[in-house]
Amino acid sequence: SKMGVVFRNSEFINEQDLVIKSSNRAFNYGDGFFETIKIINSKPVNYPAHYARFSLACEVLKLKHKETISSLLSDINNLTNKNKLINGSVKVHVSRKEGGRYQPKSLGCEIIIISCSGSAFKQNIPLSLCVFTDEVKSMGRLSNIKSVNASVSVLGAIHAKELGFENAILTNIKGNCIEATNSSLFIVKDNVIYTPPLSDGCIDGTMRAWVLNNYKIIKKSLSLIDIKKADEVFITNAINGITSVNRVEETSFNSFIYTSKLQNKLISLSLGL
Repeated sequence: SKMGVVFRNSEFINEQDLVIKSSNRAFNYGDGFFETIKIINSKPVNYPAHYARFSLACEVLKLKHKETISSLLSDINNLTNKNKLINGSVKVHVSRKEGGRYQPKSLGCEIIIISCSGSAFKQNIPLSLCVFTDEVKSMGRLSNIKSVNASVSVLGAIHAKELGFENAILTNIKGNCIEATNSSLFIVKDNVIYTPPLSDGCIDGTMRAWVLNNYKIIKKSLSLIDIKKADEVFITNAINGITSVNRVEETSFNSFIYTSKLQNKLISLSLGL
């Protein structure tokens, strides 16, 4: 559920006083991005990875910002304190300053941060995935950031629901499997963990970065055949952590060893926050 106070540009205001103008560039042109950050025990989880991707997104979208790693963190901490948030998440929305059409008047940006209550990490229920190929992601750097242009993820999620699956695997222009609609994708084969490289067009996931920092992972393009031949498949994101996959299309998986090991590590780390 949403919480009372939001941060906008440099001030804290009540959520009912937040006005998004019709000239807003995220609304008009999808000219912006967002970060969703898990909060546990009132502290942001894996924050440096989020700030790194915040900086990457500003670079990719040619947005000029003044936020340092510590100033953005203090904005987030002040917001969670004002809303007395223990467990949940914050969403950092960044859009280019209004003005202009495709050619913007300014390269500056506006920042809105909202918070939501939620839960701590727990062992997740395994999910089923289908493969979505009607629309594909490009392989440029725009595909690595959390752009407000999320049509492929939205259509993939609708497609999964229509077919009775819980999530969908997205594909790129080469037909490789790159991620799920809201999560990074990993497979385990003969005790080796693989994940697609960023050059395949997947989002630069912050939980993906955490897994990469903690374990030896091989970055490799994955075909649907690679996934179906895997011993174990799991997906990761900032909010849920690590989630097992028990089915991809008609192929079932019943090994969840790596998933539960990784999620247990995440749970025990977050207990120390």
